[in-house]
Amino acid sequence: MHKGVLVYAAILIVLVIVVIFGLYGVGGLKKGGNSTITTTAAGQGNITTTLGPNQTSTTSTTTVPYTNYTSCLSSNSTESIANGDFSSGTYANWNASGPGFGSAPFNLTDANANGNYYNHTWENYDGTFFATSFQGGSSLQAGNLTSDSFIATEPYLNFRIISSQSALLYVEVLSEGNVVASAHYNTFNTSLSKYYLSTFQNASIPLVGVLCKPVQVRVVAGVTNAGAGSSTYQYIAIGDFKMSKSPAQARGIVVNQTIK
Repeated sequence: MHKGVLVYAAILIVLVIVVIFGLYGVGGLKKGGNSTITTTAAGQGNITTTLGPNQTSTTSTTTVPYTNYTSCLSSNSTESIANGDFSSGTYANWNASGPGFGSAPFNLTDANANGNYYNHTWENYDGTFFATSFQGGSSLQAGNLTSDSFIATEPYLNFRIISSQSALLYVEVLSEGNVVASAHYNTFNTSLSKYYLSTFQNASIPLVGVLCKPVQVRVVAGVTNAGAGSSTYQYIAIGDFKMSKSPAQARGIVVNQTIK
């Protein structure tokens, strides 16, 4: 095998290990104690993760210099993906399968003006439109929403999400049709917001292992039960997708995350 290929592969392996341990620690979310993890990948740059007292790694600060790493990486701090905030008001650049996410994104402005969500406003979202399996509280159906392919030019995929804890609600990153990352969230926590059912939280998925490769995002809503009571609240709402050099994730929202 060519020496350059071996070096490149070694760099990616080191970076993946550092990000996973830096973000989650051994055996799950890691409590901080002013600990710092710094790894240099064959002279190609480094990742530094610093955790303060009583912090979990989901709120850590990570800096990723990429000097001479590869020419595909963006020089910008963030990069958008096509229609990542659904600003077109349609699912352009996305493929919606099944009825779960409806025929178009949800209009936050109209919903807030009409008191669509039990007289609570949708909060902490940058755009006007988002994708959701919430349908006015009256029905919940299964469906997938998959983005067009884009090149991973930043080490993190950041987005905003509302999700109850469910094995059937999650976000995936695909590369060449294979799942390389999967994350389940629970933002239904009163400590996060008084109006937790309608307040978006920041979330991040590492892309280090697929840098410079074409990837896709897939949002899965497998909840099919409907009706009054707790089942009404088993839904996912998501949007504001963009790639970034730094993670932006609310503390304590990850139920589990798998990076392959």
